[in-house]
Amino acid sequence: MRGTQRVSRGETRPQTYTDGDAFVGMRSLSRRKLLAGCVAGMTAGLAGCVDPDAAMFVEPVTSPAAIATEATTTPNSRNTAETTLVAETVAGGTNRTSPDGRGNPPYQPDRPVRYDGSVYDIKWHETDQQRDRTEYIISLTLYGTDADRTPEIGFDELPAVDQETLYFLPRLISHIQEANESEGIDASFPESSERQAWYPPADREASVLVPEPDYETISVDGHPVTVSVEPTTVSLDVFAYTATERAATLEAFGRDIRTNHRFELTGLSDAERDFFEMVIDDGSFYKGTFDDVEDEIFAGVADRFVSQPALFMSYESEGEWLTRYDGTDYWVRIDFVRMSEYADQLRPVEEL
Repeated sequence: MRGTQRVSRGETRPQTYTDGDAFVGMRSLSRRKLLAGCVAGMTAGLAGCVDPDAAMFVEPVTSPAAIATEATTTPNSRNTAETTLVAETVAGGTNRTSPDGRGNPPYQPDRPVRYDGSVYDIKWHETDQQRDRTEYIISLTLYGTDADRTPEIGFDELPAVDQETLYFLPRLISHIQEANESEGIDASFPESSERQAWYPPADREASVLVPEPDYETISVDGHPVTVSVEPTTVSLDVFAYTATERAATLEAFGRDIRTNHRFELTGLSDAERDFFEMVIDDGSFYKGTFDDVEDEIFAGVADRFVSQPALFMSYESEGEWLTRYDGTDYWVRIDFVRMSEYADQLRPVEEL
């Protein structure tokens, strides 16, 4: 055993490998990541998605329930841990540790949560409690295809929980092979790698790697990989979750938002109206050197929004508003990705 590791709140612990790369878990693609992809040219196939200075998203919300849907979030139905956490919080409160062992709260909604037809404010705070759990340090040695070692099982034959834990192995082997083929780079086998992982009880039962490996050598893309495992104890902070009902129904919450926080989008010039109606029709607009909208026209519309407090600010450069234009309500999001002159004017509502 390697002793107890103290993981403080906010600390990140990426899995690091001897080739210097850091591999971290992938999350679902957020709008911010989409924009980052646009900037990097990764999603240039999307209309207008090229190196944006700002992005505007406009969605009609023609009922109180539609407004409330935009103004709330909901637990991921495919994430049992998340849905259970919300259910227990609504039922009277619950305590949780960080599921990834990095000291962060497991659920951090950025707006009220809709659950079972009602709307709740969910709050959390770090307690003075800690819980210990056993994680596993999985040490791996990757060998060349000509190594005198006989694999006992292939990577594709491992249980899904173990493939997920070692997901980086095929990529790491490919990286080493590419480095070997690059002039002036020496990245020969064998290569060592290490991964620390937590297995929930059900995953631990399904695993052939923990608590002790059933196989000494596995095959990954034709390369023998030896496996050894050591347990380690990790101390995790405990977070307390509580819920307060905001509205008994989505409709009631949407009506409250509409009554107290909607503003009329008026006073636009003909050109500014044409622009905003274009964004309504398209659903989105990306501002940059590639667009054919004059800066003054975009500025005229953007100025109207930043003069109003934003209902939500998921990022320092992004605001969300409920506006009424020509008799229809719209939910508008603007991310001033590279336009600090507007981002600096954003401010949240005093009370939602």
